[in-house]
Amino acid sequence: MKDGTKSTKPPSAAPEGWRANIPASSGSRNAVALAENYYQAAGRTRVDMEQDGALMDICICTPLLVLMARLVESTAPSRLVVNINHHFLKERCDAWHLHFVAGLAPRLLDYEHFILMQPWILTQHGKRGDGRLVKLSSARFCRLLRAQS
Repeated sequence: MKDGTKSTKPPSAAPEGWRANIPASSGSRNAVALAENYYQAAGRTRVDMEQDGALMDICICTPLLVLMARLVESTAPSRLVVNINHHFLKERCDAWHLHFVAGLAPRLLDYEHFILMQPWILTQHGKRGDGRLVKLSSARFCRLLRAQS
């Protein structure tokens, strides 16, 4: 990658500007600190978070937003969509699966033109805990984000 991050996957269809190094948290309640706390609560470490980020097609880690997402097939079984070690053929992918988001969700609109490159967004609500994926059109997802800003 241009910025020196390493990926264990072959280059993806995701634009280059979507991968960023994970900065050290300053201890304040920024998005990176929130992400680290979430991983710790799940019995995982910062190293686990960095390894997960390396498996993503998109990894943005800033004090305002942490996003880990990957290209998936929207019709695939949820067990494959949420398995970050399962790789989909890029030519069959039609959705972004939002693996992890922390921080200010409306900041995702800074990347709207990339979001709209795929027709679908798949997300899983951790609080619900039932494993179901929510499928939204990318355009509707962006409208919902705009309504939050």
